[in-house]
Amino acid sequence: MPKIKWLPYQSKWILNPVQFALAEKSRRIGITYAEAYRVTRDLSTKNVKNNKVWFSSADLSASEEFIDYVGFFARYLNAAAKYIGEVVIDKEDEITAHRDRFSNGSECNAISSNPTRFRSKGGDIILDEFAHHKDQEKMYTAAKPSMMWGNRVRIISTHNGDDSFFNSLITEVMKGKEGTMKNWSHFKTTIDDAIKDGLIDTIVGHKASKEEIATFLEDVFSGMTQEAIDEEFFCIPRSSSNSHLLPYELINPIERDNILYDTPSLGEGAGGWAGDMYVGMDVGRKNNPSVIWLLEKLGELLYTRKVIPLKNVPYSEQRKILYDVYSHPNFRRGCMDATGIGNQLAEEAQEKFGTLRVEPVVFTPRVKEDLASHTYVMVEGRKVLIPRDKVIREDLYSVKAVTTSAGNVRYEADQTKDGGHADYFFGLALALMAAKSYAGPLIITSGAHREINSILKGY
Repeated sequence: MPKIKWLPYQSKWILNPVQFALAEKSRRIGITYAEAYRVTRDLSTKNVKNNKVWFSSADLSASEEFIDYVGFFARYLNAAAKYIGEVVIDKEDEITAHRDRFSNGSECNAISSNPTRFRSKGGDIILDEFAHHKDQEKMYTAAKPSMMWGNRVRIISTHNGDDSFFNSLITEVMKGKEGTMKNWSHFKTTIDDAIKDGLIDTIVGHKASKEEIATFLEDVFSGMTQEAIDEEFFCIPRSSSNSHLLPYELINPIERDNILYDTPSLGEGAGGWAGDMYVGMDVGRKNNPSVIWLLEKLGELLYTRKVIPLKNVPYSEQRKILYDVYSHPNFRRGCMDATGIGNQLAEEAQEKFGTLRVEPVVFTPRVKEDLASHTYVMVEGRKVLIPRDKVIREDLYSVKAVTTSAGNVRYEADQTKDGGHADYFFGLALALMAAKSYAGPLIITSGAHREINSILKGY
């Protein structure tokens, strides 16, 4: 069998002699794999007899995979070990474990994440993907007696929010001698750390070029938000105080293929439209695009028919495109971002097309709250349909309801990988508000304030 070449960060973890260790890591970099090797090496040592290791991951399939790793390394080390199978370790509670047994009597047991599994179990304990266990604190408490008897406890995990018990353990360990976990060692390995140590070289089988590394990461990160990438690969837990207004489970059901009208012009005489047209325009700032969002109302549903992003487009050209849209015979009403540099464009459009058809909207915190409230209601109720588009999806997802120290809710958005800053979200929100307010001028009332508080209760 070929010799395994461990990467530096894996070797550091394997050779760590301390009793208590905590690994804060990126996904899929082989730390759990390295831990399986360490366990096999230690359990198969000739002068060690009847030792036990209890391994638990966030799901049973991962625990079974760990047992498979141990079996592989037993063969690699020429250690006499046998997979016993699934055995009953507690008849009263019907608790089972997958077990590998070595010729010296030592055992490796893989069990579920139920905290009761560890009670009255002597031996080393490994808690894998700890931040994703349902009862982290109970798991840790159940493992404490093993520490009293000199057994090892090793905790390995990616992050799962900054309010997880796992993250609180990291915070305590990082205090060093001033904290309550001064006997613990802390390992942190991001995807960048792993790449520097040769992870991608190992995967592709040669020294990876910068282009290969960039392509590899692009493929790995595909479809993920920056927040998810930071948490899963760079050990930066997401903030629990910031909740996404439109999670994916609300966005996905309203996405449709082939919903957009493919027309080169939407000026007077352009075909395809049967229902009323409502338009929203978010005006871009600095490197962010302006976005014009067109909705068509058919029955009780609003269909997105065209989304026009305008990045680095002169305002004179943006005005021309907007006026082309407003000149369509089916156009009924438009709401425009009139904040800052958008004010002149909105005022000019209102002068040309009339106050009942064009409404400038200044983005105060209260107005943003009303826009967010109405957009949430329409998306949750599936009253609006949007194109199936990654850029749009991530932009809508990027908006967060952030609770201030005073208990107020405000709306913020991270910059997306595509350079957006909730531009599509507010383009859509303004179009939805235009459709809502078609009967007359846009009026922001206190009723919407009560609505957002009930909708976002618990965020």
